[in-house]
Amino acid sequence: MPWDLRDGEPVIDPAQVRALLREQHPDLAHMPLGEPVRGWDNTMVRLGERLALRLPRHAQAETLLDREAAWLPRLASQLAGLPSGTPHHAIPAIPTPVRTGVPRTGYPFRWAVVPWVEGTPAVHVPLEVRDAYAPNLAATLRGLHQPAPEDAPASAFRGIGLADIEDRFARRWDALAGGLGRERRDQLAEVWRRAVNAAPYAGPRVWLHGDPHPNNTVLAGVGPGPMASSPVLVDFGDLCAGDPASDLGSALLHFSPYGREAFMAAYDAGQVPDPALWARAQGWAVNYALIFAAQSPGEALRPLGRGLLA
Repeated sequence: MPWDLRDGEPVIDPAQVRALLREQHPDLAHMPLGEPVRGWDNTMVRLGERLALRLPRHAQAETLLDREAAWLPRLASQLAGLPSGTPHHAIPAIPTPVRTGVPRTGYPFRWAVVPWVEGTPAVHVPLEVRDAYAPNLAATLRGLHQPAPEDAPASAFRGIGLADIEDRFARRWDALAGGLGRERRDQLAEVWRRAVNAAPYAGPRVWLHGDPHPNNTVLAGVGPGPMASSPVLVDFGDLCAGDPASDLGSALLHFSPYGREAFMAAYDAGQVPDPALWARAQGWAVNYALIFAAQSPGEALRPLGRGLLA
């Protein structure tokens, strides 16, 4: 992933951020700024204790941020209005943008002020800590996977049928499968075969986070207690609606086999299990593992992908 500057990418420094705030949100301009931290799509700058600026690094990231600004308030409102007595229902925390900004002062993209989620990205904690929050993450996704309105955004990459990604999967598989042992290669090929042959999704389009992997999950505090109980999903740039199997496949990569069983049981609690859903989800998990495994050395998600494939 290109953490370094792309060609033509704006350089974001505290002076520029301060200028944007003074011009567009002067009531926030006095607050302390953290050092800019570059991610895949955005640069984050902490603002005071409870806020941060999210500044797209490229035009596509601006489009994703626009989606969050347009849809997250509606999603949060929909979830807040659900009956509180719904069995096993958990309303997830939705880090909705609190302010937006426009291009100015040498910065070419729209941007946002968002809540700061204090904690540690789950990708950086031991596997046993991630296993401990499996029921909580399952409850969060169950709460999120509610029917979406007809005009909810769709995605060409998530929430769709596995047949729609077979060509992409085949390219990724051909690039990496040769490095696997024969037994493991056959096992994973069978997982994918069962996934594409499973009954397609026939339910209503539900809200999806889009990318609920461990680097988009923040754990509050330090240590096994609060960290285990408080997974918070962040970065809703891939928010869309469709088949929940793609979200579940990404979520399965958080856990060991033991944690995956706990996650699946918690997600299914109070409803009739759907074997086809989990077959599709496991196929998505292999697909995401191939994507992560192909990342550059040093990327946080690469070991997760290679661990599942091994």
